[in-house]
Amino acid sequence: MKKGVLILALGLLAAAAAYGCIYFVCMSPARSLQQSDKPELAWLKEEFRLSDGEFKRVSELHVAYLPQCRDMCREIDAHNVKLQTLLSGATNVTPEITAALTESARLRSECQTMMLRHFFQVSQTMPPEQGRRYLAWVKEKAFLPNYDMPKE
Repeated sequence: MKKGVLILALGLLAAAAAYGCIYFVCMSPARSLQQSDKPELAWLKEEFRLSDGEFKRVSELHVAYLPQCRDMCREIDAHNVKLQTLLSGATNVTPEITAALTESARLRSECQTMMLRHFFQVSQTMPPEQGRRYLAWVKEKAFLPNYDMPKE
């Protein structure tokens, strides 16, 4: 009986050690990405096999784009609050609601144009084939033709 318990305990210990080793090896790439200078972009370097110089330029573009993106998001959020206020008590489409909807469309268009300009700049810092692959990926993610609405 004692021999069986010892064998079971050693087997469990060996299994735990093997799991720990495999986990450590498998998680090593993820840990190194998290410890990089720009962890939010590290996946981009890996996925599109960017050189250090290309990644540096992409990181610079990202840093330059972020304040513009934040400002645009704040403006859109503020406008959405205004639109929701107009809609909350409305029973009909008023000229104010029409103007607010027009402004919402203008802001979305401006945001998408700015975002697309950024995507093109990023793609141009990559090797041509990787740049085309990046553009195809971001166009699919950022410009859904159905605005993510369910299909009937």
